[in-house]
Amino acid sequence: MEATGPEEPRRDPAVVQAEIERAQVRLAWAIDELTDRANPKNVAKRGLGKLRDTGELLVEEARALVTGASVRRTDSHLVEPPEGAILLKGEDEVVADYELRRGPSPALLVGVGVGLAVAVGIAVAVRRRAKR
Repeated sequence: MEATGPEEPRRDPAVVQAEIERAQVRLAWAIDELTDRANPKNVAKRGLGKLRDTGELLVEEARALVTGASVRRTDSHLVEPPEGAILLKGEDEVVADYELRRGPSPALLVGVGVGLAVAVGIAVAVRRRAKR
C-alpha cells in the first residue's frame, strides 16, 4: 500500500477495501496450498510416487542389462495441447526422451566376475568348515 502524506490526495476507501480483499484471497489460497502440501496423507502419496518411479527405473535398467537393449528412456512428460484445443479424457499426449546406452565397461565385467568368484569361494569354504 502507498503511504499518504499531507501533500498526496486521499485514496478512495473502496479501492483500499478491494486491495485488502485481494490480499486476503491470495493469503487464503497460500494457506490452503501449504495445508495441502503438509497433509501427511499427501506427503505419503508423493513419497510413494517417487519410490514407485525409482523402482520402475531400476526394473527398466535391469531389464535392459539382461536383454542387452541399447536404448534407454531418460524422461517422459505430458505435452501441453495447443491453445484452443479440446482434449477428451485419456487423450493426453506423452513424450518420452531416449538416449543410446553404452554397454558395461570390460573392467566392470571383470570386477563383477572376480567378486562373484570370491563370494562363491568364501561360501564353499564356510560350508566345508560347517561340515567338519
